[in-house]
Amino acid sequence: MAITKDFLPNHPDIVVYQDDEMFCINTDTTVLGEFINIYRNDTVLDMGTNNGALLLYASLYNPRKLIGLEINDKALTLAKKNLDANNIKNYELINDNIITYKGEEVDVIICNPPYFKTKKEELCHNQYKAIAKHESELTLEILLASIRRNLKNYGTLYFLFQTSRLQEVIDEMKKNKFRIKEMKFIYDTNKDFSNIVLIKAVKGGNYGMNVSKPIIITR
Repeated sequence: MAITKDFLPNHPDIVVYQDDEMFCINTDTTVLGEFINIYRNDTVLDMGTNNGALLLYASLYNPRKLIGLEINDKALTLAKKNLDANNIKNYELINDNIITYKGEEVDVIICNPPYFKTKKEELCHNQYKAIAKHESELTLEILLASIRRNLKNYGTLYFLFQTSRLQEVIDEMKKNKFRIKEMKFIYDTNKDFSNIVLIKAVKGGNYGMNVSKPIIITR
């Protein structure tokens, strides 16, 4: 285990400590962090907060309260270190399981979920990275049910998922009374098709969706 001092992508004034044994900031974190839009009176819940990077992005909007939910207590300790290092005071960190969690209903939920469907015997041997990357117990269906349970009516969800599974996302969104309000596709110049899609959805919202200009990742 080695903890290194880094900086939040595109924000060199924000310190981020990372543990190479756990899931570190990657392109998904960055594009989702830059995609969100939060108001000052919002209470924001980051489901699966890991080292707190998405809470740091959310803190740029000066929301009323930040909540990080994480099952891994070591990751939660690192999230606390990152929030404290950046003098953020209005936060609460909760060591609990997304599957069963029920807390206060919030205005905004951010989630960078595991989205790879992988057989149990093929999972990464590192348990921390396996939980963060691979859909095992926390399926899309269970995740969206938990998000619905913890989000206010007309509250906003920001998350990303595999583009190849977009039809599943749309079906589950409809089942849980979400309306997709914005999508933004992520392309890698080395690939023919979009791999990731960013989604903004509103619980109980009206019809009407925008598809934003895509993000092109150059390797």
